[in-house]
Amino acid sequence: MVNGEIGEDFTLYFAQSEQTPSAVAVGVMVNPDHTVKASGGYIIQLLPGVSDEFITELEQRLSTILPVSTMVDQGYTPEQMIEAVFENETIQWLDRLPISFSCTCSKEKVKSTLISLGAEQIREMIEDTGEAEVQCHFCNEKYHLTRSDLEELLVEIKK
Repeated sequence: MVNGEIGEDFTLYFAQSEQTPSAVAVGVMVNPDHTVKASGGYIIQLLPGVSDEFITELEQRLSTILPVSTMVDQGYTPEQMIEAVFENETIQWLDRLPISFSCTCSKEKVKSTLISLGAEQIREMIEDTGEAEVQCHFCNEKYHLTRSDLEELLVEIKK
């Protein structure tokens, strides 16, 4: 983490961890009741062989375009944001995919995680409450495991 600004932190991550020169910009508009009105952003990653001249022009352009939060507030589509960044360039759209969030949690993954805690921890759960409840921190789905479920995990560990 650089300073808690998500765009800057991701830019640093791409540069240091993936060694990919990138520009990341994000923005969010918040309603008076503190709910999210709209959010958006973009990631631009340079391919090998890009000229220094192009990089300089891109950096200059990125420093002068509207902030992402303003573009989001004004109803820009993702395509319009990219067109704003690459105003004088020809853009070829290769594909468009819908964006959605879907968590991949499942009861099987929860069981696998509990198994990784070890037999002693599972025995303590059985002795203490006779059950376990695990809540996914991504989607908030709750998984309830009964005494029988926990006992089955002990059998799995012994295999």
